[in-house]
Amino acid sequence: MFIYEGGAMTYYDRINQIHKAIDWRDKVDNWGKDLGIKTFNPMKTYLKEKPHTYDPKIFVDQNIYYLNKCDVMLVNLDDIDKSPGTQFELCYFGLLKKPIVSFGEKYWSPHVNYFISQHLNTLDDALELLMVEFDQGNM
Repeated sequence: MFIYEGGAMTYYDRINQIHKAIDWRDKVDNWGKDLGIKTFNPMKTYLKEKPHTYDPKIFVDQNIYYLNKCDVMLVNLDDIDKSPGTQFELCYFGLLKKPIVSFGEKYWSPHVNYFISQHLNTLDDALELLMVEFDQGNM
């Protein structure tokens, strides 16, 4: 299983609460590492990109590259209304007809919710679902 970690980043950076974008992803990365599950954590490159003046198109290209490679998306819906990038990722992944597991504050948009395979309240519940439904190698 290869998991794409979606959720607000730039918004949290702009309001000096970047830990809200980092902490849950670090938890998923450590969980995956312990179980031999691959994760794509876009925060890792976001933090490296900040001092550079790359054309923003390359960020979207990177997203698309990993969205195509990953098997399932885990998305934190908290503050998704302030994250057009997360909305793009979620809808793009949904159009690929790949499963999307979400957690956090449920978003009001029927266009976004249409693509969510399963919504759970907490990250721990979402990780449990991923193990039950998508990781037969570790059962």
